[in-house]
Amino acid sequence: MPYAKIDDSLTLYYQTKGEGLPIVFIHPFVMAHNVFMHQEPLAEEYRTIFFDMAGHGNSTKGDVPLTIHLLAEHLRKLLDRIGIDQVVVCGYSHGGLVAQEFALNYPERTIAVILSGGYSELNNFSPKFFIKSVMYLSKFRMVPVAAKLQAKLNKYYPGDDKKIYSLARKSDPQRSYEFCRTGLDYVSTHSLHRLKMPILLVYGSLEKPMHHYRIPFQRAAPQTQVVFIEGGDHQVPPRSFRKFNAVVDGFLRPIAADYYADDSERLR
Repeated sequence: MPYAKIDDSLTLYYQTKGEGLPIVFIHPFVMAHNVFMHQEPLAEEYRTIFFDMAGHGNSTKGDVPLTIHLLAEHLRKLLDRIGIDQVVVCGYSHGGLVAQEFALNYPERTIAVILSGGYSELNNFSPKFFIKSVMYLSKFRMVPVAAKLQAKLNKYYPGDDKKIYSLARKSDPQRSYEFCRTGLDYVSTHSLHRLKMPILLVYGSLEKPMHHYRIPFQRAAPQTQVVFIEGGDHQVPPRSFRKFNAVVDGFLRPIAADYYADDSERLR
């Protein structure tokens, strides 16, 4: 299994598949890279990177408490280690905060941003209640309970939940708590105008409490595209994956054409 040493205390598990335009997938709390198992077919057209964040899945937990900024730094170092200069960042739910932070800090390295169920800050009850519930379970070292809940919510096929749970249960309680906590406090709303790259927001049509989170992006970054997946809930990547993958592919194809053209120009 491939690992990248980030510092003396932290090693991140990752896997890459395919060739072409690089896209890195960023998972939510108390989950791991395999929540994106149904995005693996995108490797037929793109270079896909899946990884486990600090204290999650097969990665070590490190010695430093997590913040969204630190998680974005871990991602930068991971990309450095595997030799990727520019990348499309695709964050799912809380993972979208890391994607935004990376894009804000390293716009020259960010080809595009894709957020599924994304938000620039949390300001309504239902997502906050869920996150605080996971924080409570993590604080009292009941991560397996949170992992089973995440696995159940994110399964599509019979057996998906067992695969997701097998890695989610490895989540470190302290790092899980910190990831939840720092996300509750995170606000990028007033910085969104700095995002000049293409942006795609994807929401399930049924996750109505999340739909208003598109508005700050649309106001601050008019290049933002928004797609609602009919019949989808918050768990779009694992549960509405065919539609999600098609939307991602449609969004990336013109970007990939420019990317390959730029590559050809550099090689001349």
